[in-house]
Amino acid sequence: MNCGPDFTPTVPSLCRPGMGGGGRGPPLGMGGPCRSQQMKREASTKIITSRLLSDNVQLNKAEKALEPSVKKIVATCAVEESVENDPEKIKTHELFNRVRSTLNKLTIVNFEQLMKQVMKLTIDTEERLTGVVNLTFEKAIFEPHFSLLYANMCRFLMGLKVQITDKLGVTVNFYKLLLNRCQREFEKDKYDDEAFKKKQQELVAASREERQWLVEELEDLKDKARRHSLGLIKFICELFKLKMITAVIMHDCIIKLLQNHDEESLECLCRVLFTIGEDLDIEKAKPHMDLYFSQMEKIMMERKTTSRIRFMLQDVLDLRRSNWMPRRGGKTMNQIHKEAELEKYREHMKVQQAAITSKE
Repeated sequence: MNCGPDFTPTVPSLCRPGMGGGGRGPPLGMGGPCRSQQMKREASTKIITSRLLSDNVQLNKAEKALEPSVKKIVATCAVEESVENDPEKIKTHELFNRVRSTLNKLTIVNFEQLMKQVMKLTIDTEERLTGVVNLTFEKAIFEPHFSLLYANMCRFLMGLKVQITDKLGVTVNFYKLLLNRCQREFEKDKYDDEAFKKKQQELVAASREERQWLVEELEDLKDKARRHSLGLIKFICELFKLKMITAVIMHDCIIKLLQNHDEESLECLCRVLFTIGEDLDIEKAKPHMDLYFSQMEKIMMERKTTSRIRFMLQDVLDLRRSNWMPRRGGKTMNQIHKEAELEKYREHMKVQQAAITSKE
């Protein structure tokens, strides 16, 4: 898209479980191979090896064989050497490692404690602040199930500010950098569409041998783009709920998603309305919402999308007709417990934010 919603803010006041790993040996109670079996295997291996070594084997050579890039190796070594020789770069590198560690350990229970530790870190340059913003943003996008947690982290850090490198006396804060990143990523989706078209053109011109791996590569790109878009939309919605993004911006996002008409955009649209539709559907915005839902009905009736997208659109339409009251009958106990836990966490964060505001 040539231009997306303007994320420029009016600056407000400052206010997993690990996966267990098993051993690689045989299961308990299972004996290993007997010595005679081992000897047979070793003997057969020796015979095969000696036969292969005696033959003059000609290996196939690819037309475009992968070769190590000397330029890349030299560039990587130069970067590592510059970091080792520059104390400030070492500090920056250590800072980013600390932030990554914090993001990996962050939970509802230790949130306040870890945020206090982050506030004590030396984030005093534009490069360092931008790096912290990018690390937090990328973590939120790639782990959408925890986007609420990372959005609250952004809310906590939004007042961090540093002086802009090449502008004396001018500062930039975490909040502004975060919204700039959100805007860039939202607008980037259209550029990704152009990359897909280029890849599809390569597919048409490809030989039968190349076509299979090109198809797999294209599907992989589409899947990654879809997950990225959904993660971005979920994170933006959580920022809106924390009043870090305005309703005007969210309406702009909805309009852009409706204009695209592709399935990825329509799925993101449904996610937005499922998440914050009730918050946007106020009397003042009713004409806009009526227009959105009229367009969604039209798209659904045209039946040019997959049944999965049509069902999602229908679910959103039904949700609005029921005054945004979701049906609980079709939900599992696990889903209900998760929703209850999420609501409990939201209330906890409201109390924490109220306490921070009162201290100011």
